[in-house]
Amino acid sequence: MSMIAREAKHEAGREAGYEARTGVVSLHDHVVSLVAQRWARSFQCKVTIKPDAEKPGWAAGQHDPDIIGWQYSPAGNRVEWVAEVETEESLSHPQTRERLQDHAALGVPFYLFVPKGYRTVAQRVAMRAGIRLNGIYEYTFVNETFQLS
Repeated sequence: MSMIAREAKHEAGREAGYEARTGVVSLHDHVVSLVAQRWARSFQCKVTIKPDAEKPGWAAGQHDPDIIGWQYSPAGNRVEWVAEVETEESLSHPQTRERLQDHAALGVPFYLFVPKGYRTVAQRVAMRAGIRLNGIYEYTFVNETFQLS
């Protein structure tokens, strides 16, 4: 078995084990939920998540952000900021650039969350997409405890 095949098998097993442990469909959706919970306590606005499973809705482009901070108004809800969670795999996906451009086009602060050690990769992706990010945060799990830096 090649090294790539072993890594793919290990990743599939890790993801299946993760799903069985947490009941969450994917690591991505779990991180989206954890970031949203943490940021909901930090901002004076409502926070809505859009896990991979549910994607119709808010954004002007084809892709909705993973996390949306917004204010209610009788005249219409107003998006305050958006955030996107990327995984190791999604950072190298060809559609990531287009998705990030859609989010940046909303004209509100835009934050990106990437696995620990991938900040430079995320900066390169953003630069190639021609977008400005308001912040890039790295996430990791240490002894199953979620950490942001």
